[in-house]
Order: sequence, then C-alpha cells, then structure tokens
Amino acid sequence: MKIIGFSSGSVGRESNTDRMVKLVLDKCGGQSEFVKLTDLTFSGCKGCVNLCAEPQTCMWQDDLLPYYQKIKDADAVVLGSSVYFGTINATMISFIERFFGYRHVKNTIKAKPFILITCGGETDSDTVRENFQNMLEPFEVNILQSLHYKSGVPPCFSCGRHKICSIGGLYKTIGKAAHSMDISPAHFRTWESHPKLMAQIESAAGQLRQI
Repeated sequence: MKIIGFSSGSVGRESNTDRMVKLVLDKCGGQSEFVKLTDLTFSGCKGCVNLCAEPQTCMWQDDLLPYYQKIKDADAVVLGSSVYFGTINATMISFIERFFGYRHVKNTIKAKPFILITCGGETDSDTVRENFQNMLEPFEVNILQSLHYKSGVPPCFSCGRHKICSIGGLYKTIGKAAHSMDISPAHFRTWESHPKLMAQIESAAGQLRQI
C-alpha cells in the first residue's frame, strides 16, 4: 500500500497540521511519503491544457511536477491545510487547482480514497469541511473522513502587538482584556491532548489500512 500526504501547514516545521498528517501516515502502515507544500515553489493552475490533456496529469515545470503522478500511483492521499479567512489556505487551493490535469477524457483519480485534515484558531469546522470537499468534488474522489482541529490559538498569540491592537482576532474575541493579557506557553494548545480527535485519527488510519 502506498499513501502520500501533503500539508500546507505554515507554522514552522512541525505545525499542528503537519503532525496530524504525519500521524495518519504513520498509523496506516505500508509505504508512505510526507510532503510539506510550503517547502516547495509552485503556483496555481496556468490553464495550459495542451500540456496536461494527453498525459492526464499536470506537467507544469516546477517543484510540484513529480507529485501529481505520485498521486495517481498512490492507493490513498491525505491532505492537510491550515485555515485562513475561514477556509483552506491559498497554498492548498493552488495545489488542488492543478488536479485539473486529471480530468481529460476520463477522471483518472475517481474514487481514490482521501483523508482531509484542517486546523484553525476559531473557525466553524462545518464550513471549512464543506469548502475543502467542494474543491475536490469535480474529481469525484472518495473522502473517507474530514478531521478538524479547532486550536483556539489566534495569530495574535505570536505577533507581539496584541496589547496595542484593537482590530485583531484576539481583541474581537475578548475585547479590551486583550490589552492587558500576558501570553504564556500554556495558551498554545495542541491536538494530542484531545482524546476524541486522537480517536478520529486512529479511525481514519484504520480506514486506510483496510484499502
């Protein structure tokens, strides 16, 4: 079994998104590969159908070139994205746009099993799941599970200017109390301490093991 996982998590090398994707890959067994999209240089779809129509995979010459064929060859795919402005981030959107190459004459990734993972601060999980799934709907993949971690950690916890800012997410959440709030390591939460989410990850990996 070959499974490939992609993360567009953008906080350091071991973001919540990165670690969730990696754990699913580790638990499913078999041969797996983890790809950090933010380490790569690429763009969204260029609309160059003359290149992708015959091979039925994106052939644009950048860092993503080898991975679209690997998706076709894989038994399953795991996609993980950070949440920006209430949806998956632009890195993941650009990556999925280029799935267009799979849809010429026939759909070459139809029914391929996918696991979707999203991580955000204070985001409505149902909306995020729906947006992610809608991006993949044209490709008719088999979405086994959509996992979401609501961390409760806004970017304001890291920017260092929350005590003078009245337009950021922290101020919108707790009001003037943000101006006197001291940020400590205890404010930064991770999904590993949430048994329900850990069980969902185990379930998702279990579904992949049955492929």
